[in-house]
Amino acid sequence: MNMTETKKYAVIFDTNAYRQFVTGKSTEETLVLTENLVELESKKDIKAFGSVIVGMEMLGNLSENEDGYNFKDCLNGVIAMGNHCYDETANSPRIVPQAYLHIAKSYFNQVPQEIEERTKNLGDVIFDFKLDHDKALVNHKKKTFPDIKNYIDNEETIFSTQIIDLIEGVKQEIINKYPKIARKQLRAKLLDYIENGPFEPLIALAIIYAVAATLQLQLPQNEGLNKAFSLNTKFPLSVGFFRWISYKIVDGNIDMQSKTSKQKRWNWHWDYHVSFTISNSTLDDREVILVTSDGDMTEMLKDFGYPNRVFTLAEYLDFLKN
Repeated sequence: MNMTETKKYAVIFDTNAYRQFVTGKSTEETLVLTENLVELESKKDIKAFGSVIVGMEMLGNLSENEDGYNFKDCLNGVIAMGNHCYDETANSPRIVPQAYLHIAKSYFNQVPQEIEERTKNLGDVIFDFKLDHDKALVNHKKKTFPDIKNYIDNEETIFSTQIIDLIEGVKQEIINKYPKIARKQLRAKLLDYIENGPFEPLIALAIIYAVAATLQLQLPQNEGLNKAFSLNTKFPLSVGFFRWISYKIVDGNIDMQSKTSKQKRWNWHWDYHVSFTISNSTLDDREVILVTSDGDMTEMLKDFGYPNRVFTLAEYLDFLKN
């Protein structure tokens, strides 16, 4: 594991890392394990931050009945997160918001009120689980968990449609240019366009204008282009992530509406927000590392040149103990 004792690190666990951390454990065991984890991290001056996305994914699963497949692990995962990411000085969890908030703040010096409120509210819910998890489970069962689950389902549906529309738009552009192109050649040109063409700049421009629209701002064309260029340079994963999964979809002939995609690929949307924190950025002047066992996310981050910023839970725990 290529972490040095001289650097300061901020660590973020993704959803499956927290679930793996608590699998098969009781709530009491989870609390003891988390206390030990925080103690080991403090000895190496590592601060844990909780992703608002990770919190939402686990809380959304608590809308299931208690005998639900993911219920116990997500419940203990939320409890672990609340204690793991707790800031004693601020008396609240350290929560990292969605990517859009970072982009809005960086390029427009504004924060979308809805996203800011969602982050604060979720931080409050996570804090509730640290203070009294039994009471929090009862208080948030009827409204909070179903609301979060509905939000997640809606966002995943929008994402799965948008990514296909994006690919289809490029495909149609190629067909318009080469109306008699054979299917095999079309696929080759599509992959080349995604990998080597103006795909990333188009995505960057779309992201900038989408954030501007959320903030109800009108952008002059040159300003939009300049911000898009900067986004692609300053936060390469914010754009490259969409290029990476688009290539994967076309290359693998993936049906994004299949049952497998709904179960495993629609949450690429959340992987985007979690991996965004790795994008040449720091938290509290600390280099950000991600703990995950997600194969796609690990492969993507390594492809983008971040092999030393992503680790499995076992690798991370080994580092802490040595």
